[in-house]
Amino acid sequence: MEKRYLEILSNKPELMSDFPEWMLPESRVNEIREIADLAIAEIAGRDSIAAVIQACELRHIQAIMPTIAYTGTEYGNWDIPFEKIKELKDRLQKKNIKVYAPVILGSPKLWWTLCGRYISHLFKILEFYSPCLGCHLYFHAIRIPIARKLHCKLIIGGERESHDGKIKINQIGISLDAYINLLKRFDIELFLPIRNIESGKEVESIVGQQWDEGDQQLECVLSKNYQEFNGSVILNEKAIKRFFKEIALEKAEKLIKKHLSN
Repeated sequence: MEKRYLEILSNKPELMSDFPEWMLPESRVNEIREIADLAIAEIAGRDSIAAVIQACELRHIQAIMPTIAYTGTEYGNWDIPFEKIKELKDRLQKKNIKVYAPVILGSPKLWWTLCGRYISHLFKILEFYSPCLGCHLYFHAIRIPIARKLHCKLIIGGERESHDGKIKINQIGISLDAYINLLKRFDIELFLPIRNIESGKEVESIVGQQWDEGDQQLECVLSKNYQEFNGSVILNEKAIKRFFKEIALEKAEKLIKKHLSN
């Protein structure tokens, strides 16, 4: 990973569409805008890589813009997502699909609004809270400005509703539909090509290598916050619906529109 990337990841500035020239030159922006079948790709762990590969099998895609989003809660080796992008590039080049150099992006203010600002209020009105819901909404919302910048209508995500029977509250149907709903408000499709794949082995077969879930990716200091001591999931679907409907979607849409208007 280049030192310039590492400096941004260390400082974590507001970075949603006004990228440094070295990262996304104006000449490249103009080139990309001419590509009819462009997709922006979420790059995180195994499922995100599988989703890109699967999307290229299911849709006519000419080029991929890989994006890596940061929050304030990750830890681990930041070289990993860049290495996975290189592997993805080598694979997709064989199908004549161009993979551009990655863009990293993030917004501490947006993450704070969706995940931190209203904790007490949410406990008061919903009697339930998990930062994972707002965080995954953030991961999709943060890519809206770059999609607009590049005139791109398609974002690929690696969300799955079930992970070998395990439930993640940020990837249940209610949550995924909320993410899709937000992007639809900006005339962007959030494509989740592996949404209904339950088996991790099937995901491994798509990426073409043994890759255990959660391995070879960054970790989060808030991981499993919605689980009991015995690992069972605390799931309040009514509260999750209200979280998205009454608070999160409105806040995310408002902040993204404000950014775009500026």
